[in-house]
Amino acid sequence: MNKLVALTMGLVMAGATLPAFASSSDNEYLGQCKAGLKAIYGEDTRLKLKSIKRSRAGNQFRIKAIPAQSSSLLVTCWVDDQGKTNLVDKNGVAIRSSENKIENQVSLNN
Repeated sequence: MNKLVALTMGLVMAGATLPAFASSSDNEYLGQCKAGLKAIYGEDTRLKLKSIKRSRAGNQFRIKAIPAQSSSLLVTCWVDDQGKTNLVDKNGVAIRSSENKIENQVSLNN
């Protein structure tokens, strides 16, 4: 009985430490995404993490950006397994420059 309790406690403790390891890379990647969004929309932009999806190819962060002088928008930040970030708006348009202009966007749908 004692072995079963010890094994159960060990598994619970191991399971509790795994999210801590995953969250350190998530925090690093989220910081990259937030830095990119602040460079595009301005330092006074408020950002709120909506969701995280993890896969072998990388992580997907959905972030709500609220610029100071504009309405809110939902941006998806893809971070691949090498740590490269790609920002995409809700219409599938990649945001590629520090200025959010139509001529500086590339559509992934066309």
